[in-house]
Amino acid sequence: MAEKKKHQFSHTIIEHHKDSSSTVHHIHEKHGHHDTTPVREGDVKGSAGNHDQMMDHMMDHTSQANPGEAAADGGDHGVPDAQAVPAGLPGAAPGAAGV
Repeated sequence: MAEKKKHQFSHTIIEHHKDSSSTVHHIHEKHGHHDTTPVREGDVKGSAGNHDQMMDHMMDHTSQANPGEAAADGGDHGVPDAQAVPAGLPGAAPGAAGV
């Protein structure tokens, strides 16, 4: 049996801009597959500065976090701060082991 979607959107529109940024518009399912403007109740529209941010926006609004992902985003990823911070990972959460 197919897994059910974990969000209330019927579709998503992504506008790709020449500066590599994007505008992401998630249309709430109660509005159906028509008329995407203006943003209405239940819709989510936001900007993303690059492709990675656009994908993060998609994942944040259309899926649940993978096991451990929320903790890792909070700094509980097991990578020492000396390596994590230069790599763009969050520093260890206060009170985490080794902090």
